[in-house]
Amino acid sequence: MHLGQYQRTSTTRRRFARLAAVAAAAAVALTGCTAPEPAPAEEPPAPTTLTVGVVGEPTSFNSASAHGNTPANRAVSAFIDEHLGSLDGTLQVVPNDGLGRITRIEGDPLTVSYELFPDRVWSDGTPITLDDLLFGWAVSSHYFDDATYDETGAVVSGTRYFETSETEDPNAQTSRPLLDRASDTLTLTYDEPFADWNRQWLLDRPVHIVAAQAGVSVRDLITAILTTPEGDPAAPVAPNPVLAAAAAAWNTGFDAAADGALDPAKAVASGPWSVGEATPSSITLVRRDDYQGGHYPGLEGLTLRFFPDRAAQVAAVAAGEVDVANIGDPDAADLEALADAGVSVLTGPTAQTLQLRFAADTPDALRQALTLSLDREAIVTDALGEERDDARPLQSFLSSPATGQTYADLIAGNGAPGTGADPGAARAALEDRPAVLRVAHDPTDEVARTVFAQMITMGAEAGIAVRAAAANEVPDATLAWVGEDESLYRSARDRLAEGVTTAEAEQTFEQMTRDTDPVDVLERAKEIDRALFASYAGIPLLERTGAIAVAEGVGGVTYTSEPDGIPPSFWTWSAPTR
Repeated sequence: MHLGQYQRTSTTRRRFARLAAVAAAAAVALTGCTAPEPAPAEEPPAPTTLTVGVVGEPTSFNSASAHGNTPANRAVSAFIDEHLGSLDGTLQVVPNDGLGRITRIEGDPLTVSYELFPDRVWSDGTPITLDDLLFGWAVSSHYFDDATYDETGAVVSGTRYFETSETEDPNAQTSRPLLDRASDTLTLTYDEPFADWNRQWLLDRPVHIVAAQAGVSVRDLITAILTTPEGDPAAPVAPNPVLAAAAAAWNTGFDAAADGALDPAKAVASGPWSVGEATPSSITLVRRDDYQGGHYPGLEGLTLRFFPDRAAQVAAVAAGEVDVANIGDPDAADLEALADAGVSVLTGPTAQTLQLRFAADTPDALRQALTLSLDREAIVTDALGEERDDARPLQSFLSSPATGQTYADLIAGNGAPGTGADPGAARAALEDRPAVLRVAHDPTDEVARTVFAQMITMGAEAGIAVRAAAANEVPDATLAWVGEDESLYRSARDRLAEGVTTAEAEQTFEQMTRDTDPVDVLERAKEIDRALFASYAGIPLLERTGAIAVAEGVGGVTYTSEPDGIPPSFWTWSAPTR
């Protein structure tokens, strides 16, 4: 192309461009339209977080210690501490296949293997190892203790190293663990078979953190655990200095400062959350990017808010300040206020049960007569009808509907009596002679007060004068809340120890402690129930109601039978779409 020709072509192009621009401007003026605005930049999705309401004040990142075992501290632990098992909404053990596995190798001698999967780390990046499991065994087993106690539980001689909230179970004694570091397994051999072997999860505070706070090395601490002789209260010795330092660090080293300040550095976590900011009124949790377990949450963060009492907690839920909360045993007013605020409430049974227990010297005829005089269906309807219209009379001394299918299997053939009243049979048991039953109960407890009033009315129809036991009287029976036990073995152990027992039930329990198959444990529990019902040892009545409040739009939250417990499977929770 010649230069002149190129210049003419360029000039023509510029002229056409100017004409096109003028035409476009004219078109806009004629139509009254404006030029289109550029599309706004896409905003990143809002973080998915929820707020959980808890009653109480966090005081320690060690909820397993005697003074750290509070509902508020357990709530924090539920999110940051992971174990080789957990409890579902019906208090049944769910293995944690994302961390490792527990396997029963033999039944007698009971031999149990603990395996950790590789690449699992604490929130500070330190690997979770067999040393952590071994330390957890040292804490929970009390293997090294040689203390003797007085009647109040105070140590009078010897040493108790770890001040745990759970006392050591005499049926859970083991030899010192064997470690196989090549296969990442720890093996426990029990002195005797033990029914609750699958509820011994071992993983506790990080051993490297405890050692650092104790001023000892991890190697020295592990060596002490592997070599220090078993404690003997009959021959106490000077405490091992390394174990004593570690115990002191475990007992108080994870607690808040004197002014209530919490140190997030002490909350090294095995679970999918790590602690961000922490105050006595609020703790923020942040999802861990390096978490390799099976409970990775869909939420990016959580905020735990702590309230001084249940009323403040419920008010915060109703005001939309809290998304999820275990609100305990709600009354009708609470339920109505939450419903008006659009909050869903999941209600159900808990493991706390109200039972009438007869004193050992209460005549058999009076026990039988009172049992026959009570319309337990009417009692449950009167006491729980507004909260749970599906509640039914309790049919076991050892369990409640809180344990789901376990309870259903237990009451099938456990000798539970009918739930209605038979005043005529009650009078016949007393041979038509009037009787008096002095009952100890808590008149400030609304449910117990309601049940006691029903007992007075129903007992009168059978010729039994039910009245409150005076302070200077030995009661013929006690009406009280019992329970919170998580297993049939523990429940049987505690009920019999509390005096609801017979010789036959005691013998059956001895067998139960050596059963390692859940089917056998269930059958022994049925036998214990049958023995207690046959002897009219008491009357199971009803269970306390639990309730979980869930804000509108929050998904994946399920009910838990654990009083004050955090609903299980938090990794399925989802935030509302906003």
